[in-house]
Amino acid sequence: MQRLQLLACRKKPTMASVPKRAPNFLAVHSKIIFVFVIILIPFVSSSDSAGAHASPTTQTVAKQSEAVALLNWKASLEYQSQSLLSSWNETSHCTWVGIGCNDASKVTNLNLDSIGLRGTLSGLNFSLLPHLVKLDLSNNLIYGTIPSQIGGLSRLTSLDVSINRLSGRIPSEVGMLRSLIELDLSMNNLIGSIPTSIGNLKNLTTLYLYENSLSGSIPQEVGMLKSLIYLALYTNNLTGSIPASIANLRNLTLLYLYKNSLSGSIPQEVGMLKSLISLALYTNNLTGSIPPSIGNLINLTLLYLYKNFLSGSIPQEVGMLKSLTDLQLPANNLTGSIPASIGNLRNLTTFRLHQNSLSGSIPQELGMLRSLTDLQLSRNKLTGSIPASIGNLRNLTTLYLHYNSLSGSIPQEIGLLRSLIDLELSRNKLTGSIPATIGNLRNLITLYLDKNSLSGSIPQEVGMLRSLTDLGLSMNNLTGSIPASIGNLRDLITLSLL
Repeated sequence: MQRLQLLACRKKPTMASVPKRAPNFLAVHSKIIFVFVIILIPFVSSSDSAGAHASPTTQTVAKQSEAVALLNWKASLEYQSQSLLSSWNETSHCTWVGIGCNDASKVTNLNLDSIGLRGTLSGLNFSLLPHLVKLDLSNNLIYGTIPSQIGGLSRLTSLDVSINRLSGRIPSEVGMLRSLIELDLSMNNLIGSIPTSIGNLKNLTTLYLYENSLSGSIPQEVGMLKSLIYLALYTNNLTGSIPASIANLRNLTLLYLYKNSLSGSIPQEVGMLKSLISLALYTNNLTGSIPPSIGNLINLTLLYLYKNFLSGSIPQEVGMLKSLTDLQLPANNLTGSIPASIGNLRNLTTFRLHQNSLSGSIPQELGMLRSLTDLQLSRNKLTGSIPASIGNLRNLTTLYLHYNSLSGSIPQEIGLLRSLIDLELSRNKLTGSIPATIGNLRNLITLYLDKNSLSGSIPQEVGMLRSLTDLGLSMNNLTGSIPASIGNLRDLITLSLL
């Protein structure tokens, strides 16, 4: 009541007219309000300012942490390697050599292939590079292990640390990289088994683990990689069988498992890989027969099954592989005859069946392979005569028929093979004379006809083979004199006539 009256009077108060407590109450109350407002304003201002600048500050800290992570890794590398990264300094890390950033200046690419880096990955804090999409450190001198922390790079689509000196095991955490499309750990010193967690990488199109020292079996989980196009595990110490689950890889175009210690048979399911272009399983311990289902691989251009323990006959279905350019089955235990269906392989340039136990005659249909440059049927049990149709193989440079039981005469048509460089017919049961048409083979370097039952004289036309370095005619029934024309063979190194 007193306060309201004082405000209404609007008179300058005097000590006599104003009660004693009124002025003290008003003064104290006003001062409290003023002080409160003065104190509150900076807090409100500070709070608004912090809210407005939180995001840029966080971004700055994030950028700094990425730069720090990279600089720390640089400092952990050997001295000469640090000089290769001289641009990694106090400037913006997005301008550094090998670094790629997105619009928010976050590191997305780390590409330092083939620059000679020497050091380990242990000094690189992957947790501070959460936006990394591509990591390429291939063809350097990086050693040590692959850190398990690499599994935290959830955005990574490409990981290439091939051609280094990495050792130890492939960490199971690799299976956490679910965005991964390309994984290349090839040409290192990695040991241990392929982790089953690799089956989690459903987006993977490329898996290269070749030329390491990996052991154990190929995990069934590989069959879960249904996007896979390229699978190369060659030159390791892998054992066990080829998993049937491989049939799920319907997009696979390349399957290289050679130079391991794989055993068991080639699974029938391999015939389901209809996109396959190259299949190389050579130099393993594979047994059993070649599955007829292989005939389903109509896009196949290369088939290498040599240096195994395969048995049984060559299936007729091989003749269905009309895209095939290179067929190599040597150094196995194959029996039976060479199928006539082989004549369908009109694109074939290389055909090698040597070092088997094949029998029967050389099919006439072989003469239909007009693209052939390399024909090797040596060291088998082939009988019958050399077919005249062989004269159709005008592109042939190598013809190996030695170590068989071939009989009859050398066909005149052999002289049509004008591209021939190496002709070996030794250790057979060939009879008759050496055809004069052999003089047409002007590119011939090696001619071995020894250890047969050839008769008649050595034709003068042999002297026309001026590129010849090796001539073997010994252990035959040849008669007559040595032709003077043989003196034309100025490059001759080896001459066997006895």
